[in-house]
Amino acid sequence: MKFGIVGAGAIAQLRKKAVEAAQEAEFGGVLDIDHEKAKVLAGSARVFSSLDEIINSPDLDAIIVSTPPDTHEEIAVAALRAGKHVLVEKPMANSIKACRQMLEAARESGTVLTTGFNHRYFPAVKALKEAVETGAIGQLSYVRGFTGHTGLSEFNSTWMYSKDVMGGGALFDNGIHMIDLIHHIMGPISSVYGKSASDIWALDRVEENAFAILSGANGAIGSLHASWTEWKGYHFYIEAYGSKGMARAFYAPMQSMIITMDKPGGRPTKKVNYYLPLIVREKLKGWQSTAIRTLTDEISDFIRLAGAASPLGPIATADDGYRAIEIANAVYSSTESECATPLEGAV
Repeated sequence: MKFGIVGAGAIAQLRKKAVEAAQEAEFGGVLDIDHEKAKVLAGSARVFSSLDEIINSPDLDAIIVSTPPDTHEEIAVAALRAGKHVLVEKPMANSIKACRQMLEAARESGTVLTTGFNHRYFPAVKALKEAVETGAIGQLSYVRGFTGHTGLSEFNSTWMYSKDVMGGGALFDNGIHMIDLIHHIMGPISSVYGKSASDIWALDRVEENAFAILSGANGAIGSLHASWTEWKGYHFYIEAYGSKGMARAFYAPMQSMIITMDKPGGRPTKKVNYYLPLIVREKLKGWQSTAIRTLTDEISDFIRLAGAASPLGPIATADDGYRAIEIANAVYSSTESECATPLEGAV
């Protein structure tokens, strides 16, 4: 499958390396409003001059959308209607309405649309998911997660904390990964009670902290905190608790912990995985080395989906991308109403 990339920023650079590393994938060129940036990223590949040109190129099978979220709808819908499969970066878009338009375009065209939630491919997260699915920790009771960084110092452009571009603050930035993972672990979420705060950075309509309690359709409970005021630096963890144990995924450094018991309250057995080769590789080559590997796995699953085959890994569908946006917006609605916000049924 031959991929074109729209956008030539930092994530596009990682996406290109992932495409080049994935079997059955080929890099076919770049489009960006900054022609010089596009030329640098393209290398010996083609630099496209317009959206119409890249989506109608007969040489390309799929488009990766690596632009700011407020442009995702226009690019993805045009590409889908042109018969291209589309992988769009997280967040899927900056509004529920935009996500719905993208979903409808994929259904009408019969093409594949997925959302770039590569954290699902973290080995620690996969270990946690397996512990839940196999029943190793018993019946799932609740899931809790936290993701945080220092906020504005992490951003190199003002659009990254613009409500109009992003759709929100911490929930649409690092928090959208955590929302997706809790949904991924818990299953369907029926309602959201949340609270957001913006009293530290005092940005326009953008929260720097958000908290949520998620009610699962199957009876499980989820809690999350997304933060732009984690003064200790970047932290990320998700935990699942069941009737006979718990599982924890932490990054960085990457590690997982699984505690199991033969019965509720029984003698615990603890297993900790440190993923030393990954940790050493990150020390030598940076966090990007892990990102590229997870993105490569995601590309491989995308190719399988486009070929009507079952993915080998936990790729996030367009419906998953929509749900994450719906949950984030439900936190905002709950903050205003001070009541739980119910979610809709099937998308």
